[in-house]
Amino acid sequence: MKNHQDISQSIYQEIKTANNILLISHKKPDGDTLGSNLALVNLLKKKKKNITSFCADPIPENLQFLPNSHIMTDDHKMFIEKYDLVITLDCSNLEYAGVDGLITALPLGYRFINIDHHVSNPGYADINLVIHEASSTAEVLYRLFIDWDIEWDEDIANSLSCGLVTDTNGFKNPATNYLALSAASDLINKGANVYKTIQATVNQNNVGDLRLWGRALERLHKVDHYNLIYTWMTIQDFEECQVDASAAEGIANFLHILKEGKIILVLREGQDNTVKGSLRTTSNVDLTKLAGLFGGGGHKKASGFSLPGKLVYDKNNLKVI
Repeated sequence: MKNHQDISQSIYQEIKTANNILLISHKKPDGDTLGSNLALVNLLKKKKKNITSFCADPIPENLQFLPNSHIMTDDHKMFIEKYDLVITLDCSNLEYAGVDGLITALPLGYRFINIDHHVSNPGYADINLVIHEASSTAEVLYRLFIDWDIEWDEDIANSLSCGLVTDTNGFKNPATNYLALSAASDLINKGANVYKTIQATVNQNNVGDLRLWGRALERLHKVDHYNLIYTWMTIQDFEECQVDASAAEGIANFLHILKEGKIILVLREGQDNTVKGSLRTTSNVDLTKLAGLFGGGGHKKASGFSLPGKLVYDKNNLKVI
C-alpha cells in the first residue's frame, strides 16, 4: 500500500500532465468542499490548466466570498465534455457528491482522483488520498500543497482556511487537532483572514435561528442506558420560526458544552418527507458505526443519516413513522 507521500507525488504528476480538469464538490456544499475545490482552482489557474469546477447545488450566499466562486457551475452538461483528469473533493462517495448518475456520462480516458477525510470513504477512484485523522479535506489539501512547495497567495490561503474553520466549527469541535491549528496559523501567515471567514460562516445565526434553537434546547432528553442526549425539530418549528433547514446547522456542535451524555443526537424533519439525524461525540465512540446502522456515515466523532418518514412525539416517546 502506498504511503501518503507516494500518493501525493502521484497526484502531482497527474495534475502536471493533464490539460482539461474537472473538480467536483459535494451537493449541499459546505465550506470544506467549496474551500478545497476553489483553492485547487486558484492553483491550477496559475498552471494554465483548463478547469471546470462543478457542484450539483448552488453555493450558499455566505460562502460566495470565496475567491473564484463565480466560476463554479451546476450545469449537468459539463459531464458530456472530455477531461484528462477528474478530482472529487470532500466526497465520501459519489452519491454524496450528487454525481453518481452523472459521472457515467463522461467520455472514457480520464484519470480519477479522490481527496477526502471521511472515514466512511471506500476509495472509489484510481488514486485515493483519504486521511481519516485530518480535521478537513482542506487540511489534506494543505498538506499536499506543502509537499508540492507551491507558490502561495491570499486566495489559496483564504480558501483553505474556510475549510478548516467550518469543519472544526471555528476550532471548537473534536476535529480540532494540533495539525489543524498549525495549518491555520501558517495560512494566516500566508495571507488568510480567519476572522473574516469565521464571521461569514460560523457566526451567522439570526433571531429566527435562535428561536428554533430554543425549541430544540427545551426538548432535550437524556437516555441514561445509552448515555445519549437527543432533541428534535419538526417542519412546523421551521415554519413558525420563519427559517429554513440551514437554521438547524450548528445545534449538534453547540451541544458539546454539555457535561452529560457521551452521544448527542439531533433529529429534524425535512420537506422531502425525511428525518435527518446528526450525531456528535467527544468520547471514543465511533459514530460511523452507529450512523451506518441507518444507512449513514461520516466521521468517528461527527456522523449523520437520513430516514424516510416524519417525527411523532407521544407519551414521552419520540418515533419516526
